[in-house]
Amino acid sequence: MVDYRIATTEDAAAIGALHVMSWHETYSGLLPQDMLTDLSADGRAAMWATVLNAPSSPDGTRAYVAESAGEIIGFGACGGQRDDTMRERGFAGEFGAIYILRSQQGAGVGRALMNLMARDLVARSMPSASLWVLRENVRARGFYERLGGTIIVEKEVAEGGTTLHEVAYGWLDLAHLI
Repeated sequence: MVDYRIATTEDAAAIGALHVMSWHETYSGLLPQDMLTDLSADGRAAMWATVLNAPSSPDGTRAYVAESAGEIIGFGACGGQRDDTMRERGFAGEFGAIYILRSQQGAGVGRALMNLMARDLVARSMPSASLWVLRENVRARGFYERLGGTIIVEKEVAEGGTTLHEVAYGWLDLAHLI
């Protein structure tokens, strides 16, 4: 059985560890190995602690966790749109992160987290949202397309000595995810 709830600051270490593990599971072979090697669970935990400790604001980031047998197996984060281009295209909200352990994928955890985040954004008067995904992440892209996400734009991002290709997916009406 999987339980879902809003993440708290006490979850930062577990979220940080899952974030790094998920990147290794997902991006091995898609990103340069040094990018993955440089990831730190402690560093990600500190980042998530900062996010989770931030004062609440109407469009601030809110994170949700999925737990099974007392362990966090996935998480997602959503909030107000941070990308000016996406905001100009009518996407008020943003799915900033969604990571599920590979062993838990395909069991509905990601769909449930997307549903929770869509409900959250709609309740905060953000009826539309977008997200960015690595172009080569075919598995995630298929997931977003099955959920009704449409490709909006692609971009290149320079990261160290690497150029990453990202694709934005969007939902102009989050009711389709609820």
